[in-house]
Amino acid sequence: MSDLPSYDHVSALTAQFDETVQPDQIDENGHMNIRHYFGYTSWAVWKATEEAGVDQAYIDERGMSFFTVEQHLRYYGELRLGERFTVHTRLLERSNRALHAMAFVLDREREQLASTFELVYVHVDMAERKSVPIPDDIADGLDARIAADDDLGWAAPVCGAMGVRR
Repeated sequence: MSDLPSYDHVSALTAQFDETVQPDQIDENGHMNIRHYFGYTSWAVWKATEEAGVDQAYIDERGMSFFTVEQHLRYYGELRLGERFTVHTRLLERSNRALHAMAFVLDREREQLASTFELVYVHVDMAERKSVPIPDDIADGLDARIAADDDLGWAAPVCGAMGVRR
């Protein structure tokens, strides 16, 4: 694992969510339950792919989408009732059929990283339920976002056990 990015580094990424921990998100340990971290981070990465053109119309009209094939969630702090957090996304790399991405949960109260979520998507034909190449227009959108995120100048703290296969 590489060093963790700073609060300011992550803040420079696109924020997909700006939320406050609600009572129904608290678990028996008095902090936000893991299912909510997973929900927000997985949805945030999906929203980043929507920005590249993989939205409901893409699925309905072109019959393709992304499926999650691998994921890794890490916690660095806890979020408690009433605390504000944001969820940011970063696209890392892609092959002709897969995308490697991350989401970062920032604890806005303490100005620190609370969690990271890393995943690999595979691009699929929805009728065949098999992987297929990412169309050029979608690949171009993903590549633009990957390049913009790379230009931020810091390494993503990947787990090292996953990524795209070339």
